[in-house]
Amino acid sequence: MTAGPQSLRPLQGGRKSDQVFERITALIRSGEWPTGSKLPPERELAALLNTSRPTVREAIHRAELVGLIEVRHGTGSFVMASAPRTAPDRPMIELIRKEAHRVSEFFEIRRALEGWCAMQAARAATAADLKAMKACLDTMRRLAVTDAAWEANDIAFHSALAAATGNPLAIRIMETLREGFAAFYRFKRYVPNQEDHRVIWQHHVDIYDGVRRRDPAAAHAALIAHMDFVEEKLGEGISGLGGKPPRSPGKPSSRAQRGISRE
Repeated sequence: MTAGPQSLRPLQGGRKSDQVFERITALIRSGEWPTGSKLPPERELAALLNTSRPTVREAIHRAELVGLIEVRHGTGSFVMASAPRTAPDRPMIELIRKEAHRVSEFFEIRRALEGWCAMQAARAATAADLKAMKACLDTMRRLAVTDAAWEANDIAFHSALAAATGNPLAIRIMETLREGFAAFYRFKRYVPNQEDHRVIWQHHVDIYDGVRRRDPAAAHAALIAHMDFVEEKLGEGISGLGGKPPRSPGKPSSRAQRGISRE
């Protein structure tokens, strides 16, 4: 698909990703990119707009969040609707994205929610739930953490974990939070080496094994170990690059604070 020269004229001043998002929205609204059509590749859009591929990618992700497009890994981005949807949970999603620098608090929320999900899934998971989790693991084993397909399968794994609880409220909360998770995945590039990547994959295996063996304590411990490890590695990586560490100075680690009941 080739967009007209006026609709894809180079960007001017201002926040680039916002401008790209507005251009995408305008092209879809006008019918120049009709529902079902495929967007030009990121590289082509970046060249036409005289901007970077990460900027284009951020705008495309935003368009996906509001239901305008669907990104199909390995295939491309496709128009799904002619206008953005208004999600009832949009304020929460925007809050998550705006507060992405508060990584430590994000992990505490995930420990509380997903720690409970891990224990309950160990009690209630069906064969279908285990199959869904295992399918994600099998795919993730072949990928690097920095691969875009890892993100999709990682989110799917944690969503399957919530679904395995059989609790509609937990499932709904996870669905709401899932859209905000992407704001934190950019930190994955700070996980330094392949050995750490393998450890992260093994954590997911351990969570799955705890659920499969009907062992709530083991599933919970594996989930917490995963959160602790990733938060620690992100802190090391960000600090090494001169950024702010996720945990505030003087705040004890979650290991030191662990007093959560597992039953």
